[in-house]
Order: sequence, then structure tokens, then C-alpha cells
Amino acid sequence: MNFLSLAVRTKRTVKETGIVALPLSAKEDYYLEERSKSVLSEPSYTNRRVTRQKNSLTALIDWCQITAKDVDLFTVITDILKIPLSFMELQNKGKGIAGHELVAGFDNIKILKPTGKMQYNGFQILMSGSGCRNYENFLVINKETWFDFFARVCQYHVNFPRIDLAIDDHKPYLNIPELIRLTKQGLISSQLRNYSENASGELSESIPVHKGNTLYLGSSNSDFRIVFYEKGYEQAEKFGKELDPNWNRYELRFRQERANKVVQELIARRDVAEIAMSVLNGKIRFLEQPENKSTSRKRLYPTYPPWELFMQDIEKIKLTIQPQKKTLDSIWNWLESSVAPSLKLFSKIGELDNCDYIQVLIEQAKMNDTQIKIYEDYQKSSKLPITERSYSDNE
Repeated sequence: MNFLSLAVRTKRTVKETGIVALPLSAKEDYYLEERSKSVLSEPSYTNRRVTRQKNSLTALIDWCQITAKDVDLFTVITDILKIPLSFMELQNKGKGIAGHELVAGFDNIKILKPTGKMQYNGFQILMSGSGCRNYENFLVINKETWFDFFARVCQYHVNFPRIDLAIDDHKPYLNIPELIRLTKQGLISSQLRNYSENASGELSESIPVHKGNTLYLGSSNSDFRIVFYEKGYEQAEKFGKELDPNWNRYELRFRQERANKVVQELIARRDVAEIAMSVLNGKIRFLEQPENKSTSRKRLYPTYPPWELFMQDIEKIKLTIQPQKKTLDSIWNWLESSVAPSLKLFSKIGELDNCDYIQVLIEQAKMNDTQIKIYEDYQKSSKLPITERSYSDNE
């Protein structure tokens, strides 16, 4: 049986063969939202006497690092991550992390193997923020949520070196430069003893151009750290996106034992709001100067009103997923690095069999709504001067 008859008889799809790129279908390309099922207890002092307003807060898993022991690479890819093996680029030549080498990857979803003194029977799964967005495509395909994923993964011998929860604020409730000012003036009650700040900008002949502020609470080596920063400015600076000055992000970064506890809480509660509220209430409170300036006890200081409102509304946040869409450039790069060699193989076999297998695949394939939209956008842009075309993937 030749390759063509095998493909026709089994009716294998493009998705199953892994021969060409697989953007999500329109049905799969949406945001999933986790509905909170628990009822929070009476808010603390910081949350009283505040009028509820329309919620502008969402939460994301923004970093996921997993150590999986006593399993082989095939199990990590197909059982733990549930990613089709054909999607993974094995023996990837990209960089790993200290004590580990990269052995497989799909975009920013990386699998690393320990080396040297770090040897153990297992692998490290590393998903940065963009890696989490990429992996959410597979959550959609597998009809899972992050809660489902964590529960399933914990059936294996695993450990979580780091988990980040990100809260996106599009209101915004908080002003980052103002938080920095309060921190410098000591108007903060916090269990985190270290803080640092970062401000970026651009000098010009007229006036300096602001490019974002960041406030770090907790040291970079601690098992818990909070980062407040102006996400809209970061995205505009890194990717050239249109500036959204009302987009802030607040990251709760958990490491080692704290990360493992957070994962267990997410599985048990299926409610990110309660976890975020509990952590923030227990760690920090921004303050105002009391009328009686002789008061030295910070627990008697009034709460900074924007922080009070933020803590009031944080109980309404939902854990969302935002699958990253592949645009033309990223699809081409994937085709070039992972698909072209297979196409060349079938092209050469076709020469021996006197059959154009590649053309057969193209004729049988059907574009989904996402691919049709990319084609239509390209068709429209082809009428523009070449300098005005843009297909970059800046997610």
C-alpha cells in the first residue's frame, strides 16, 4: 500500500498527521471563564463601607513550572501535557535553565532534563506567561480548565517550583507611581520586608516620555513576591502595540512549598478570588496618614481608599484562559522549522511513486475560520505598500 492510499483509507486529517500547522477552529478559539462556587466570608475592615462597582479584574496563570519525576519524556508530552507528539520539536537547540538542558518544546512550552549534579529521574516543564497562553490552546482542545489540569497532573509524582497568578486591572483601581510613593513614605503595612522599584522612560529634546513603572514587594529570592506594574506601557514598549494606559498587572509569584500549597488550594477551592484575597489581605495594606499624626501603630492607620476598593472587588475575579492566536509569521516559522523537512520527504517519495502527494494534501485540506481570516487580512494588506504590512505575533 502506498502513502496516498493509506492516507485516503484512514482519512487522517491534517491535525492527526501533524504535517501542517494547526490553528484552532472558531469553536475552540474563545476565552473560558471559571465560575467561582464558594461564598466568601464577611470582608475585613479594609473592605467595608465601599460601594460595589462593575468589575474590571481578571486573573490568569502567568507562570507554571512543574518537576515531574519517575516518568519518561513520552509520558510527559502525551499524558501529562496531552500535547500531540507530532507538535513537539525534540532535541530542541534552545537554551535551558541552570542545571537543565532543553530536550523538547512547542513555542514557549519547554521540557528540560536535569544535567550534572541535578540528575534525577524526571523532567522539568516550564511555561512562562506566553507559554501559558500557548498551552491554553491545548486546554481548550482537551476540554480542560487550569483546575482540571492541576488535578490531573498531581496524580503523578510532581512538584511545583513556581506558580504565578496574575491579576489584570483595566479600570484601573490602582496608580502604580502612587503605590511607589506610599511605599517610600512608609504608608504600607506589610509582612514583606524588601521593596524595589523600576521606572523607565525616554529622554527627548522636549519632555521625557514615560514608559512604565514597577513596584516589587519581597526579594527576588523569597518564596513569595508581589509585583505591581503598568502592563500597557510594557506591551507598547516590547511589541509596539497601541498604548493602553489603563492596563495594570499585579503578579503574585509563589515558589517551592508556597507554590505547591497554592496549587492544592486551586484544586480544592476552584476559586482564584478567595486565594488572591486571602494572600493580599494577609500580606499588605496601603495606608493613609492618620489625623492624629502622633499615632505610630500602623494597624490604626486608615486604609488607602483605592486599595480598599480594589480589595472589595477582588472577590469577583474569575480565572480566565486566553489562548494565544498564531499569526502569519509564527505559522510560517513553524512550517519552516518543523514541517518543511516532512514535506520534502513526501515530495521525494512522490517522485519515486510518480505522484504529487503534497498537492493531494493541499486539495484535501480545508481552511478553518481562523485561517480564512488570516488569508483575508493578507489579501487586504497586499494592496498596501510593503512597508505598511505587518503580520508579527506579539502576544
